[in-house]
Amino acid sequence: MEKKELFLGIDASKGYADFALMDASLELTEPCFQLDDTNSGHEKLREIIETYFLSNPEMTFYCGIESTGGYERNWLNYLLLLGVRYKMKSALINPALVKGISKAALNRSITDETSAINVALYLANFKKKIIYQQDDGQQQNPFESGRSLYTYQKMIVKQSVQLQNQLEKIIYQHFSEALVYCRQGMPMWLLKVLNKYPSANDICRAGTSKLIKIKGVSEQRAQELIIKAEKNNQYCDRNIIFLINRTTDQIIHKEEEIAAINKFMAKQYSQHILVKLLSTITGVGPITAILILFEVENINRFATVKKLVAYFGLNPEYRISGDGKWGNHLSKKGRRTMRARLYMCCLTAIHRDPMMKQLYARYKGMGKDHYFTMGVLMHKMLRVIFGVLKSGKPYDIAIDQQNREKASEKQEDIEQQKLQQIRENRKKSRRYLSANNEDVAPISKWKFKKIKELETSQAPESAVIRDRSQPSQK
Repeated sequence: MEKKELFLGIDASKGYADFALMDASLELTEPCFQLDDTNSGHEKLREIIETYFLSNPEMTFYCGIESTGGYERNWLNYLLLLGVRYKMKSALINPALVKGISKAALNRSITDETSAINVALYLANFKKKIIYQQDDGQQQNPFESGRSLYTYQKMIVKQSVQLQNQLEKIIYQHFSEALVYCRQGMPMWLLKVLNKYPSANDICRAGTSKLIKIKGVSEQRAQELIIKAEKNNQYCDRNIIFLINRTTDQIIHKEEEIAAINKFMAKQYSQHILVKLLSTITGVGPITAILILFEVENINRFATVKKLVAYFGLNPEYRISGDGKWGNHLSKKGRRTMRARLYMCCLTAIHRDPMMKQLYARYKGMGKDHYFTMGVLMHKMLRVIFGVLKSGKPYDIAIDQQNREKASEKQEDIEQQKLQQIRENRKKSRRYLSANNEDVAPISKWKFKKIKELETSQAPESAVIRDRSQPSQK
């Protein structure tokens, strides 16, 4: 019996999903349809799929569902269960990929139905590049389920920062002297003081005896605060007093909620072997290790360290066309929260880890600015995290030094291999042209020079690709 492939594209919405079923010739086998996200809707999907398998048992079903922030999970889990009974492969599709397919198809309008068709088109055209998920019956990765908690924590942190920014503007207008205590963030003791005594007049009336009852306020600090309040001449009416009271109350509640979440996460995950492994890396504490694992979820998703680096947007990105080269910078694609976390880890590491300190000094000595150098360190930190998680061994700077020495020994051979590969690729791409065609081709002086260098030089690839003197435009 002839083997057949079908591609099921799914666009999930709240309470229902749109389905598009397409064959290998990119034709819809039937009109698009909708099913509700209920038991009866799931059962109806099973009946539809079973109908196709009864007509051709050798058939393969490729199912893809666009990631929509949570509404897709019920459908994906059900498809994985069906994959145990039928010859099916299911995958979660990045929305950016679906958007690219839509642009290529020149779609002027986007609907749920067209999104489902775009998912099916992506499955049909790139089925070999997709990483399919499997329901192997094993226990769920605890860090996958903890990601919902992490999302909630990020939301609370964002709300707290918004409220603190708002409060800072109010204090600046009505009690600006107090801002000297907020140079490194708003301390909890000041929030509690303003919550109980919102205006400068209230602080003066309270006096030292009442202020020192607040945790974090010493007698000296209370006296300083009273002196600043006495010098204040900014007006503060009842509306502002009420606003300061309610805003500080909300911030205190948010900060307590964040502390409770961190305490729960530490209790839940601190003894996990992966958390202990990551905590051995200089600059990575237990809570940071937990949050990194929430971002990574499962290190086995990444076959190489380059894929992990690209996933979090720390890979270099550039464009070369003709004589021009543009945009040599970090791609910054993927989850920005991971990059922010790595940045803070590296700030600590450059003070405490000799290897990171040496790397930072090396690039600063080359004339690179702080943020360029921190990008290099973040890339290095992520490679260290990958190595620790993949090997299952604690971080050891001696091992890292040995690995770098081995890489340095092989570097010359690697560069020569790259250069040889470039030459072979050039010969292959220009196999229909004569050997000296560049002598008569209307190419630029810069391009002609680089071609001759490539043919005669023993220098590494950087001599050709990373030349800084090249023009910025064609």
